Amino acid sequence: MKNLFQAIKKAAVENKACYLAALIESEGSTPRSGGAYMLVDAGGLVYGTIGGGAMEYAAVKQAQQRLQSGQAESFEQAYDLSPAAGMACGGSCRVKFCYLAAGESTLRLADTVLRAASGDRPWWLLLPLGKGSLRIINALPLDGRRGKITLDGGDYYAEQYGYDGLVYVFGAGHVARELVPLLGRLGFGCVVLDDRAEFADPEVFPMAERVQKVSFDALAQACDVQARDYAVVMTRGHVYDAQCERYLLNTPACYIGIMGSKNKARLAREALLAEGYTEAQLARIVTPIGLDIGSETPAEIAVSIAAQLIQVRAAKGK
Repeated sequence: MKNLFQAIKKAAVENKACYLAALIESEGSTPRSGGAYMLVDAGGLVYGTIGGGAMEYAAVKQAQQRLQSGQAESFEQAYDLSPAAGMACGGSCRVKFCYLAAGESTLRLADTVLRAASGDRPWWLLLPLGKGSLRIINALPLDGRRGKITLDGGDYYAEQYGYDGLVYVFGAGHVARELVPLLGRLGFGCVVLDDRAEFADPEVFPMAERVQKVSFDALAQACDVQARDYAVVMTRGHVYDAQCERYLLNTPACYIGIMGSKNKARLAREALLAEGYTEAQLARIVTPIGLDIGSETPAEIAVSIAAQLIQVRAAKGK
């Protein structure tokens, strides 16, 4: 969402009108579920996707044509994805096109969303289903993370953001250099921590929220991992892994994954058991880290870890 509204802000600064298209309803087999977004200007697709294929192509063209003809209003469109309509999916969906005017009003909206996205509290994005404007609100009486709601006499499609946390990456080696930019593109915010100044280099991790040199045996002074946060441990040795695990096992982190060989994991585990940590406590640790896809190279390992974090995030969002 942050990247999407950065694109919206850029369009506003460049004085370009746009449509924010959101997949608000889907039935049967569709490429994406509700909550997918894309941004379209008069030149075509700017950012995001609502599923790709013929449906997205038609939606982009429809938004383009309206912008090119000077139409300045929001609208909804249903799409038939059945074989009868020449589509293989077999379902149907509805897309809301929110018109974003060029200039100041859209710039203010983008800044409001970016402030919310940079904070540490959940927030809701509301798309009007009739007349009205996009809204940001802190709390809504909705079950789940998305849905339709009537508020102040208007109907809205609402989706919650900010409920998810940061990914704390302990160790800034080869796999971290592949993982952090991948997670950034997947919508995860990352904090990279290493005890070596030459590795804790912000220029190497431009997509990270923060890059910091730390002592792995004093992590409580360097970070504050919360229940919605993820931890990925990929240090250069079992001694440092164990130091990270000691800290993380005393946090409510929703995910603790440890990268490394079976022997490296065993040595760290034995050290913690000898110190009095229980089997129940150590059961929180995911090792080997990532989904088993036969990965070997740093880039492949990064994909397997990212896939597992997507899996955890999806379960949190239900």
